[in-house]
Amino acid sequence: MDKDQVNRILEGLQNDLRTLIVETRKKYTSVKEASEEVLTKLKNPYSGSQLTHQSLRNITNPALYPLIQGCETKDPKLTKVCLGAIQRFITYDLLDEKGAKYVINVIWLLMENNVDEVKVLQTAALLLTTSNLVRGDSLSKCLVLCFRLHFAKDTTIGNTAGATVRQLVSLVFERVVIEDASSNEEAPTTGDNNFSDGSKEFTKLSDSPLKTLKPSAQDAFSLFQDLVMLVNGDQPSWLVGMTEMTRTFGIELLENILSTFYSVFFKHQEFSSLLKERVCALVIKLFSPNVKSQYRLAIGHQQQQLQAQQPITTDKPFFPVSMRLLRLVSVLVQKYYSLLVTECEIFLSLIIKFLDPDKPAWQRALALEILHRLLAQPLLVKSFCQSYDMKPHATNIFQDTVNSLAACIQSLFVTTPPGLASSAQVALTGSTSSSSPLMTSVSIGPGITPQAGFYYRGVWIPICTAFTSGQPKATFLEMLDKTDPPGIQDGYCMSVAYACLLDVIRSISLVVQNTPSATSDSSASSDRFSNEKAVVDDDSFSIQLVNSSWCGLLAALTLLLEASTDETSTENVLKSLQTFASVSGRVGLTTPRDAFITALCKASLPPHYTLTVLNASSPGTVTNRVAQPRQQNTESYSQHIGNAGGNTNANIETEFRQHLIVAVGSPLPTPSQPAGSQQGPVVLTAKNLQCMRAILSVAHCHGAVLGSAWHMVLTTLQHLAWILGLKPSSGGSLKSSRPLVEVSSATLVPSTAAVLADLPVLSSMLSRLFESSQYLDDVALHHLIDALRQLSQEALEVAYSNRVCTTS
Repeated sequence: MDKDQVNRILEGLQNDLRTLIVETRKKYTSVKEASEEVLTKLKNPYSGSQLTHQSLRNITNPALYPLIQGCETKDPKLTKVCLGAIQRFITYDLLDEKGAKYVINVIWLLMENNVDEVKVLQTAALLLTTSNLVRGDSLSKCLVLCFRLHFAKDTTIGNTAGATVRQLVSLVFERVVIEDASSNEEAPTTGDNNFSDGSKEFTKLSDSPLKTLKPSAQDAFSLFQDLVMLVNGDQPSWLVGMTEMTRTFGIELLENILSTFYSVFFKHQEFSSLLKERVCALVIKLFSPNVKSQYRLAIGHQQQQLQAQQPITTDKPFFPVSMRLLRLVSVLVQKYYSLLVTECEIFLSLIIKFLDPDKPAWQRALALEILHRLLAQPLLVKSFCQSYDMKPHATNIFQDTVNSLAACIQSLFVTTPPGLASSAQVALTGSTSSSSPLMTSVSIGPGITPQAGFYYRGVWIPICTAFTSGQPKATFLEMLDKTDPPGIQDGYCMSVAYACLLDVIRSISLVVQNTPSATSDSSASSDRFSNEKAVVDDDSFSIQLVNSSWCGLLAALTLLLEASTDETSTENVLKSLQTFASVSGRVGLTTPRDAFITALCKASLPPHYTLTVLNASSPGTVTNRVAQPRQQNTESYSQHIGNAGGNTNANIETEFRQHLIVAVGSPLPTPSQPAGSQQGPVVLTAKNLQCMRAILSVAHCHGAVLGSAWHMVLTTLQHLAWILGLKPSSGGSLKSSRPLVEVSSATLVPSTAAVLADLPVLSSMLSRLFESSQYLDDVALHHLIDALRQLSQEALEVAYSNRVCTTS
């Protein structure tokens, strides 16, 4: 150390001692005399340039004694001066291990006597963050000191201590990371990328796991183990002196440790075993409905007194604890899945049960937010399917998750409060009067779509704003400051479940394609069919992934497609249907592929339109034929919805659909119709044409995997072109042969304006459809030609039937 630096240090200590002498002159003579003696020694001549750090410690070490004495007086004014000097001691790194123990003992004394708690906290934090002198029992005592101040009556002290505890708990584990990095052992494996089959072997947590750990790891292990015990309401073995603890705070600390320092748990078998044996058992226990949700847990002899002060003991789910438990479960599944395959199966099953209609709305919202976090990660989706659905004797967790999401969405149309249903007219039309919503909606002007949401059988559920722009963020999982269950925004559960569906399909698509950087927007493929025959990651796995999810996804998406009231929601659902149809075709599963294509085709045609080719492959028929017994809940919800609503707001729904009419035409005759029979006029809405665009996108971008579904696609497009009156023009393109709208334009201008602009685009896509066939391989081209042959044969049959009928 250079002379100037030494002089600054000694000068600072001398000033502290002079101040201490002045403050103790009248009352604490022993402290004054000790300070004067030390001050005299510090003034002796010395050769500053020759001092090492250790020799400087030896010179200044006696100065600590009067400072400790001053704190022991517990005089507020004097302790403030002494703690400030001790903090300078710590900052200059003048303490040794013995001196650090003296400091901890004296700040413990001050803590017990409620003297200058803020300075005490500052000193404790400074002592631990500036050096590694404090370990073992001294570290434990320092942490307990901060814990006890966290539960002080003074809110400011409590909040400051809480922040200090979080900082120091993280510091304990940071020391382990540094200790591991400095060793010559193999680098740790992280939990983020280690999605194995969970085959890692665990050894039983021994009675003395600390023997095999290094010093910093021993402290961290003891701390983590005691935190688990405290949350469980047990007596700690290392954090001696704890008198009380809140379960919520303890769970927060566990979550922070597990989310930040996962490398420690993967590197050290002792930590892994502790995680598996103690933490998971604790989480499962706390999720049990029989566990009473005590907010504050008492430790040791103060247990009865504290429980009397905190009578919060109820068997009902307690929001602060449930929310933090779900946050903890989210961390365990995301980062420790490969270590906890069996435990994660239990966790996921518990989350699924929270979606039941009889659960509180806030609990369903929390479960949906957790599922959204998990299902948006392709690697996790892949792991769930591999570890559970593909195992012969395991629970089909991924299938159950998707089916539960579908059942949840369907049940929301049944359990939605009456207030939402009665507000449907306002949301859809902007009218609060009893006059016709049709006429009121016209006044909002061209290009304006209704509020984003879903309307089904008299029930209106809006989409929350957070889910209409950008990536949705969890709301209830972040309410760490709430003690009572918050109110649920109208449509929030539907919005999160809707986001879950879109993201799970995106994850499935990315996993099957084995291109994590790709997007799920199938219509954006620049090279069209060139990627359709790419080799999938694993054929058997990809097939299972589709088989486990398609029934639930189809049930939910078809319902949402029918219920969507705005263009954006409809487009998102259509893209998801396209993506999953393509994925099913890629892995060679024709049943789900045809079911999703059928859903698109049916949605593009007028209601109750007679088309045999679609009835033969009805999604409902396919679902009933393929679904496993676990699908029964979903089907019962469908039946419930089918019987619900009745004619409630029937006029609103009818008029809402009518004001979207953009075309009226006659149906195309088909061979299945009796000879001479005719259907009445049929109408097409803006949503029908939006679905038509989706079918054209499928034909253009995914023609290589359509196979026999080409016949269904071409038949649907043929009927749509007929209803729209599209016929080949002289240049080869398709143009309408009659006015688009054959009803009063005065009531339909706003609805038709945007569609009229899009019609040439649809005509162009339809005209160029067969040009795209140059990108098809031989097999796909054969399917296209065969579909055209069938259409030609059907047209000949219709022509023959009409001629026979005319002759007769």
